[in-house]
Amino acid sequence: MLNRTMLLTLLACPVWLLFAGQAALANEPYRELDRPRAYTPDVKGDARFSDTYRYWKDRSRLDPAMAGNPDEYWKLNWKFMDPPFNQAIHGGHFAMDHGETRFMSLNRTHSFARCLGAGKQGLKGLRAGYPRYVARLGRVAGLEEMIEHCAAKEGVVMQNGSYDNSAVALYIASHSNGMPIRIQVSKGPMRQAFERGRLLYHTRSGRQNFACASCHVHNTGKHLRGNNITTPFGDASHYPVYRTRYELQSLHLRMIECQLDTGAQPLLPGSRAYTDLEVFLTALSNGYPVAVPTERD
Repeated sequence: MLNRTMLLTLLACPVWLLFAGQAALANEPYRELDRPRAYTPDVKGDARFSDTYRYWKDRSRLDPAMAGNPDEYWKLNWKFMDPPFNQAIHGGHFAMDHGETRFMSLNRTHSFARCLGAGKQGLKGLRAGYPRYVARLGRVAGLEEMIEHCAAKEGVVMQNGSYDNSAVALYIASHSNGMPIRIQVSKGPMRQAFERGRLLYHTRSGRQNFACASCHVHNTGKHLRGNNITTPFGDASHYPVYRTRYELQSLHLRMIECQLDTGAQPLLPGSRAYTDLEVFLTALSNGYPVAVPTERD
């Protein structure tokens, strides 16, 4: 018999979850969902959530008065440049230079770039189209996963989540600076990954029984450990990001950090669950320009 908590959880679920089948419910462990919601896979969809997009949609015109106000700062969605911020020089620039060196060593015959999907325009716009479905792998893959795969074809170990891998990803991403994220999640494997990622984003886990959405959807703008929680929209466009505490951090490493903070068991970078979350979060950045290298504390 369902208890009251389980019943309320089921009532909060999308209708399609109610028809998942008794076998699936019997074989799957119980997971509590944090009020799943529908999302428009575009950065402008934030208007239905935190409604702060109007303040941060143009990075060149951010209000400095808001930046200096601890109660207003979160509305600028400045996850990618915590103050004091100096775009001219920080550790992300050194990481990007290192990534260029490693990329050039891997791409002597241009096969590495071709493996990543670079066309006639070279690396331009490549980052803006990831994650993507890769037919030869038979699955959706993020840029860092493809760097690991393509480096292996060159006889080089470049593990997803490593400094070298993230540095190469940062260098590649720099060729898409100013170009809007543009992944398609309307059908096929990408749509399936988006929906799985959306469900995972609202699934509670860990000792604190938090979901990603517990903070970044339902408590946006509120204080947590000295920080004001910001919206997930537009977040994926600045990764990999230089962290003064952790050096260089890919989006998957950021997911690991969040899980450790909430007492949940993290997964390996490149896991299917993290890639699904990457698809979901990147879709919420559709229409927002790539901006690297960036810095956080």
